[in-house]
Amino acid sequence: AFYVVEILIKCIAYTFKGYVFNGYNSIDFVVTVASALDTILTLILIPKLVFGKGVDDTEEYPLEMVETLGFLHVLRAMRPLRLIERMSGLKMLMDTVLSAVRPVVDTTLIAVIMFSSWGVLGVQILSGRLKYCSDPLITEPSHCTGENEMGITREWLNYPVHFDDFPSSLRTMFIMSTFDEWTTHMWAGVDSTGKRSIPVQNANLLLVVYYISCVIVGGFMVINIFVGVFVDCYQSAQLEMQEGQTAKVAKETLPPVFDDPPRGSFRGLVFNLVTTTNFDLFIALFIVLNVLSMAFESWKQSDFQNEFAFVTNYFFSFIFGWECIAKIYAFKSRRYFTNGWNKFDFFIVTVSFGGILIDNLGNTFPIDPTVLRILRVFRIFRILRAFRIFKAAKGLQQIIATLGGSLTSLMSLFMMLLLMFFIFSILGVSLFSNLCADGDAGAHGMRGVKCFVTPTEMQMEVTAHFKVIHWALLTLFRVATGDAWGALMDASGIAPDAREVEGITDGKWLVFTETLGYDPSALGSGDPNFLDRMSATAYIDMAKVAIFNWNASVYGMEEDADWPMPGSKPEAEAWITVFASAMPTCLTEDEMNILKADGLVDCDVGGYDGSPLYRKECFSTCGSAFSIFYYGSFFTVAAFVLLQLVIAVLMEQLNKAEDNDMEMTMLMPGAENLHRAIFLRIHRRWELNARRRIKVKRRKALQNGAAPAVQNRAAENGGSVSAR
Repeated sequence: AFYVVEILIKCIAYTFKGYVFNGYNSIDFVVTVASALDTILTLILIPKLVFGKGVDDTEEYPLEMVETLGFLHVLRAMRPLRLIERMSGLKMLMDTVLSAVRPVVDTTLIAVIMFSSWGVLGVQILSGRLKYCSDPLITEPSHCTGENEMGITREWLNYPVHFDDFPSSLRTMFIMSTFDEWTTHMWAGVDSTGKRSIPVQNANLLLVVYYISCVIVGGFMVINIFVGVFVDCYQSAQLEMQEGQTAKVAKETLPPVFDDPPRGSFRGLVFNLVTTTNFDLFIALFIVLNVLSMAFESWKQSDFQNEFAFVTNYFFSFIFGWECIAKIYAFKSRRYFTNGWNKFDFFIVTVSFGGILIDNLGNTFPIDPTVLRILRVFRIFRILRAFRIFKAAKGLQQIIATLGGSLTSLMSLFMMLLLMFFIFSILGVSLFSNLCADGDAGAHGMRGVKCFVTPTEMQMEVTAHFKVIHWALLTLFRVATGDAWGALMDASGIAPDAREVEGITDGKWLVFTETLGYDPSALGSGDPNFLDRMSATAYIDMAKVAIFNWNASVYGMEEDADWPMPGSKPEAEAWITVFASAMPTCLTEDEMNILKADGLVDCDVGGYDGSPLYRKECFSTCGSAFSIFYYGSFFTVAAFVLLQLVIAVLMEQLNKAEDNDMEMTMLMPGAENLHRAIFLRIHRRWELNARRRIKVKRRKALQNGAAPAVQNRAAENGGSVSAR
């Protein structure tokens, strides 16, 4: 309702035409209208949920209305895009990326041409050869016919990645260019022998040359050219957008200037010691030794390791503690804490001594073990000592400064990346939450029935699926890293095998009748157990009988370790095999509703948003043809574009830091060629001289008996005077 009011106000202010012609407003309008329609249809379909009356629990909802709701739910996933217009960093990033898309089109065409060329060559060489028999016991291709002893039809199947046609070859080239299990695909091609012959190990070793050339051309050349051109266009577009804005002079606060301690005093001697290069090298040596000593720790340490860790902890805490005390004494606290690395050192020293104090208190005084375990968590902070190595190396400090200087750009990129992950995760839940995952067939009761027919190799993994939003995010992160994402894409695109609408084959019928114990087609048509084997719905009737008998054989055995096929009930596995042979691969939505009508499947679990509507309806366990576009577009955007832009931003910031070290100038009128280091030395000398003049004038004024006019401007005891 709030978004609808927002649209109405903007339409009145800008007129409807002016409002809609803005790209970001168009997104808001489409998403808001889709959400409003979704809400209205939901209220129509679920009056009982809202008003407590209306639709009966046993009433089925119209399938067309449910499909419309699913489409509107997908559109509602675009709602996070509304953030782009309201966050200036994201909006600038999106405008820059969109302006860089057009120049990349030419590079995309080059990539398509290269993929097409190698794909056509793959079709000529490997078309029809990447196949195998579904029955692993078959050693001759001529025997890969008929049915096996379980009544399952033997099929001559394709490997998931093949070159049988041009679209499949393009898909194969894209998968191999991402290095996703490319060696597995290569050896499958090397083992191929012919279009109607079984694979033989290392039958065509020369095909290694073709597959390696595919990886070199696709993964090393085409993809890197695409990424390089896109990053270059992005940087050029960003510079053009920045040039169009009002130039702003970078303002840098001058570092405060402090008086050094008097020469000849003890504090002056300590100051001279801690500011020497040799002292820094001496401390750097102890930092490295401390890191090496921490590397000796392990799980189930020996007594020697425990004693070594105890001694080194006290020793290095003592060394770093004296360093901290010496510097605070030499610099005074105000000057010491001006430096960020000194603050970091002080924190580490404090935590180290705090850990030692907690250990000694626990050994000396009776403290509640729970409180002691909580307090000892602070010992973990001792690992921060390893980060002191950054202080010992100027190059590492430069990297840290680079990361700090690029935080603004990186935050925008990370926000955009998070936004893309969130949108695609919502789309994934909407499209693929119905798919079976490993272990779903073992759900109690009738909830696992829908996954009995899906082969294990075609199920989503137990740690990679789209059933809930957090698992979807983890799955997409795995896809973005390129880890076996092709297998997930194949599982998400699973399609039902052909149903035997012209009658059940002899082999399947024989297995069915042997498991049942009689031939139901031999009964009279008036018998309730009669089953017409040649009818168009015979496969559905056979599936119903199989599930009914499976449920009867295992009823009350949900707690068995071997559920849903308890070892004490061998007939349970036989009935599941019959069911899988009747409706192989996956169940369509119509088949699910037919089984649900007879109480043979439980669909109360699986709705991605937990609403009663999605718990009442039974959705298909088949995948979507949209999976190829879904995974391909996400991998391209996440891995090839946004993650590469993160690297580009870091490299650009690092180059700027190097340039600034070589030619660092102050952005001041009339001083454009003045190096920053020289300017700081001039500023320090000027301020120290100004302090001396103030002291001299103050001393003369006191001698003359007049009140010092500049008393409040004097800097004493290490104070600083701001430059005017």
